[in-house]
Amino acid sequence: MQRVLFAIATLIAAMLVGSPVGAAEPIEPGPGPGAPAELTRVYAQILRDPTNSQLNLRYAELAEASGKLRWALAAYERVLVNDPGNLEAQAGLQRVRRRLQPNATQFTAELGAVGETNPRYLPSGARAEAQALATLAMRDERTIADVRWRTTALAYGLLHSNEHDLNYGYVGATTGPVLDLVPGLLFHPALGGAATYFDGRFFYGEAAAMATFEDYLQGLYRGLRFRVAYRDYDSFWPSQRGFYADVVGKFSFRLAPNDLLIVSPWVRWSDIQGSVVLTPLLIDVDPGAYIEGGGKVELYHGLFEWLVIGANLTLIERVYRSDIVGSLTERRRDFLVIPGAAVVFPNLFAYHRDLRLEYKFQHDHSNDPTVSFNDHIVAATVAARF
Repeated sequence: MQRVLFAIATLIAAMLVGSPVGAAEPIEPGPGPGAPAELTRVYAQILRDPTNSQLNLRYAELAEASGKLRWALAAYERVLVNDPGNLEAQAGLQRVRRRLQPNATQFTAELGAVGETNPRYLPSGARAEAQALATLAMRDERTIADVRWRTTALAYGLLHSNEHDLNYGYVGATTGPVLDLVPGLLFHPALGGAATYFDGRFFYGEAAAMATFEDYLQGLYRGLRFRVAYRDYDSFWPSQRGFYADVVGKFSFRLAPNDLLIVSPWVRWSDIQGSVVLTPLLIDVDPGAYIEGGGKVELYHGLFEWLVIGANLTLIERVYRSDIVGSLTERRRDFLVIPGAAVVFPNLFAYHRDLRLEYKFQHDHSNDPTVSFNDHIVAATVAARF
């Protein structure tokens, strides 16, 4: 595990220098010599009547069919200047913009140190320790046969200074097309898989199918993801195998020029057989038979260009269907309250090289007193996007 973390950390450090940005393609003019005759004829009509929506839509349709996407883009924009509610022009503009998007790959790397007072989530007798974490995420979007295709991948590692059996690693990826449903709304179906490492051995493998609906209204992300997954644990572990399904949302709102609100609700159903195994809270989906509902609210305020402060609150309620509290007949029920705060220094080291300081307190109130716990976590991470 130490070698894996070292490899990730070395790669992250090497990537902090950034990468060059390619030059933009020149914008093509209107029809000229060699353009299809019908396209040229309609363009001549537009010059005499530039506000005619039907002529511009016809021109855009012909331009798309002949591969002149920038001409089509200009025509759709002309229609929307004079008729902002034209659905055909809105759909065409979104479709052409997507086809014109260049192929792009973005990496996000994080390297950090963590202090935690109760890494085993014990009711009492906890031993504090330091931890190291490394994360490398990739998002790739490109056009394949006129279809926009998105691939994401994530590698994560957490190394404990004292509780070495809690060392944890995760590698996963998803891929699928990005489709325009209606103007402003994208649909991203995807298939994916993941494998994890825990306590020096293989932990589990899983396969997942998901469907995400998202938009970027006024540059703010809003999305809703539906996921179904099957997980199979290594025979060494008391957990076995089974399905889980969840719905996860993320909605961003600009309250003021310097204030951003993010609301992330979720609902999860799990039927993974076997006993519960201790894994990092809020990082992984816990095994067991339960229904869970939760949400996280984050509020960020930009004090200066170089300083952002934030506060957050996470609430989780989980009702188990099989775990009985001791000799009682009632089912186990957990309620977690997790307040937190963050200070972010954007572009502190260089452009897209940020420093984040974070604190959170985890309180689990359970009807099983043997699993209730309190835990304090502080973390300092350096993030780089390239």
